[in-house]
Amino acid sequence: MKRLWTPRWIAVHLATVLLVLAFLALGWWQLSRAESGGNPSSWGYMLEWPVFAAFVIFLWVREVRAVLRGDAPPAPPTPEQPRDPNRLAVRRPVRTEAVRRATERSAYGPARPPADD
Repeated sequence: MKRLWTPRWIAVHLATVLLVLAFLALGWWQLSRAESGGNPSSWGYMLEWPVFAAFVIFLWVREVRAVLRGDAPPAPPTPEQPRDPNRLAVRRPVRTEAVRRATERSAYGPARPPADD
């Protein structure tokens, strides 16, 4: 249970509560609009907002269960942790001399003088 009280998880818990309350309040607001002569869209939104709140709760429960089971993805390495030597690093491409020569010969290479018409 201690894993669920890190600063990141406290922010997730707080965001979950705030989103659920906001979505339920928006559903209540749409209900009041629909009851006071609203259109079919108001009735649809009145049903939609609680579904959004339920989805937030579903995601929160799924993530909590994953952490408690140990299925959560590993955290990114911090500077103190050594990187995995078997993992490939993505680097910027290097322009070699052969690539430069091929680019000069291509239609997309350096500007060429206009042809005589």
